Amino acid sequence: MSDSFSAAAARFAAVPYHAHLGMVVDELDAETVRLRIPFAEVNANPGRALHGGVYASAIDAAAALLARGLEPADAALEGRTLDLAVSYLAAAIGCDVFAEGLVLRRGKELAFVEVTVRDEAGRALARGLVTHRLAPPAPQDRVRLDVPPSDLVPGEVPKLARAIQSAPFMATRGMNIALMHGGRALVEMPSIEANAGEGGVLHEGAVAALLDTAGAMASWSVTGVDLRYKASTPAIHVSFHAPAAAGEGVVAHARTLSRTNESFLNAVTVYGAASGRAVASGSVTYRIVT
Repeated sequence: MSDSFSAAAARFAAVPYHAHLGMVVDELDAETVRLRIPFAEVNANPGRALHGGVYASAIDAAAALLARGLEPADAALEGRTLDLAVSYLAAAIGCDVFAEGLVLRRGKELAFVEVTVRDEAGRALARGLVTHRLAPPAPQDRVRLDVPPSDLVPGEVPKLARAIQSAPFMATRGMNIALMHGGRALVEMPSIEANAGEGGVLHEGAVAALLDTAGAMASWSVTGVDLRYKASTPAIHVSFHAPAAAGEGVVAHARTLSRTNESFLNAVTVYGAASGRAVASGSVTYRIVT
């Protein structure tokens, strides 16, 4: 084991969100990475199924690690994910999973990384494509953020929603459902250590997990919460507009745009809870078998 590998693995493990999920680096070189996420109840939904946010988080973390490389980060460079797309292929029930990343192309500022999440038998559980930027911060005259604010406000929440948010992964993230009615949902997430990335800001994986969850809640608000129904997320797509402010929580605003039988297409935007600044936006495809 090289000194560079050991140092990179230690830096990865020191990120609070990685530590809370139990993610560790098994293998890493210039073009490939393998992360291991041991099964833990705290990462699960009821029935010991791994929460979809864990897959998305592992995919984002693996891609960021590959994009930044083995050497310590250059303080003059800003590293962040621009785009994350995840397709969920199968569920992991009570088992360890592995995120295997491969650099598809590395340019001057952008790295394009493919990540597959597998179980111990090698079965593909999820596949992701990530565009990660590593470059000097943009000058202010080249910064634009023009995402309109949402008109959603806290409101009606079904009683069974409290059972949903008490599931281990959501509870550990501190997620709170503030609206869940008529194809609309608001889900809040605080800035706490369990959600923290480097520098104390919310980890991109935690933001992706919140976006996924909010899309699911909007879908459930259409059918009504019935624990007899089977539900899952087939896919999410996230664009990251800006990092969350240090110490600031976020709130996801979700709308169900369309439903085709069992499939729901949801648009979600994540804003800073206090500032109202857009942090991320995207779509969640959700499925509820009634």
